[in-house]
Amino acid sequence: MIGARTRYSLVQFLGLQEPDVTRILLQKYNVPDVSLPPLQLLRALESVLLSLDEHTTMLVLSEVVASDGDLRARINPKYRFDERMADLTQCLLLDGYLVQNKKLVLTDPSIAGASPVEDDLIQALSNFWAPRKAEIIARINDSASTFRASPPDFNATLVHARVALETLAADIALNAASRQATPSPYDLTKWGEVIAFLRKCGEISLEEEKGLAGVYGFLSVGAHRSVGIPQDQMSRLGRSFALNMCWFLLKNHLERIK
Repeated sequence: MIGARTRYSLVQFLGLQEPDVTRILLQKYNVPDVSLPPLQLLRALESVLLSLDEHTTMLVLSEVVASDGDLRARINPKYRFDERMADLTQCLLLDGYLVQNKKLVLTDPSIAGASPVEDDLIQALSNFWAPRKAEIIARINDSASTFRASPPDFNATLVHARVALETLAADIALNAASRQATPSPYDLTKWGEVIAFLRKCGEISLEEEKGLAGVYGFLSVGAHRSVGIPQDQMSRLGRSFALNMCWFLLKNHLERIK
């Protein structure tokens, strides 16, 4: 599914176009005639695009990608279009969609129809007691920002995602320890000891500990790999692994302390 970050990027992108161009584009896909006043264009686009259903959003995005030449011709100076299009393209890739030959290509079929884990994770973290939740959310956002930067820093993307996972696991371990009379000693700064502690106190199973260790190892290697997968897709994959593991740890812990 298309996440909130990509929808906001689409708002910024369509904000470059004349309101009538955007209005006709939306009406083409059965979006009711909406008011797009030039002086409040971004606010109006935000209201419309963030409320669109997934199917309509994909249709609009597909046309934007397919007709980027026409849309670019309407904008001067051209760098404004190029910068916004580059940002939209990278946001789409974070959601698992590659812009290729003027089409949107799903890079991971397993995510089709799935709710964007990043949106759900940040919402859950916002309501969580974790002492470092602001730092965790900041790291998740930094991970996306370095991915979308010009030029992108794919290794930094993975580093930020890994630190978010480390920090969340450590905060959960602290909370789990506070609920035990005599918790086992462990070093909060060492990933292996943190997840081993989580297993010992019943937060995760041995298989889940191995999975967390594997994801951490994947992230630690970085985006530079001598394989056929491009760096941007490798970085997106690693980031996705990290956020999914964050989501698992958080939801698992919340269920346990109900």
